[in-house]
Amino acid sequence: MPPPAMFDRSPSPAIVKIPGHFGDIMSKRDTTLTLPDGFSGLERIMLSANGNLQRLISAYFNKTVSVTILENTEVPLAADEQSGVIARFQREVNLFCHDKIVCNAKSQVLIKDQEVYDLVVKKGVGIGQIFRYLDRLPSFELHGLGRTEKTFWREYSLKIPGVDCRLLEVLPSSMFEESWLEKEPEDISWDVDVQQGDSLDWVNPVPN
Repeated sequence: MPPPAMFDRSPSPAIVKIPGHFGDIMSKRDTTLTLPDGFSGLERIMLSANGNLQRLISAYFNKTVSVTILENTEVPLAADEQSGVIARFQREVNLFCHDKIVCNAKSQVLIKDQEVYDLVVKKGVGIGQIFRYLDRLPSFELHGLGRTEKTFWREYSLKIPGVDCRLLEVLPSSMFEESWLEKEPEDISWDVDVQQGDSLDWVNPVPN
């Protein structure tokens, strides 16, 4: 299976680059994170989540959020793969709450450390659990964010030495409407066009 289109190119430069602690735990004074206009406060919270999106969604709905794995495979290295990469894994999951999809997430994980590779291949540590298993807090870089007719999305990277993970997360725009969980599921496409020219910092903005 060929990789998703989002992985056919290198990620754009970060539009927001934040240390692993996200500035709020270790910061002595102020914390500031400014995103483009056109998103609600709740959407900005989701777009700025630093590896804890599942917990935030669970807290918002006050219900369990579960993960369904659609794909979790090792894929061939690219012909022009960056130096030091041992393996590339491709992953897609859906987050469910009350039998409704609250997020579709695609990711590719580049492994540059043999010990980490052995954890995944020989010991069965899931790609999604690498950071927690190693007890390492990753750095966070937000590369792009935007909207479609029925969704909002973000593309970002999580990194620790030896592991580079790039993710695309797409969430339904209507999820914060009253009684959304009890409504009939919408017909939503989880595909987004993350590239518009040479810039990823704003795609399909909401009209003022």
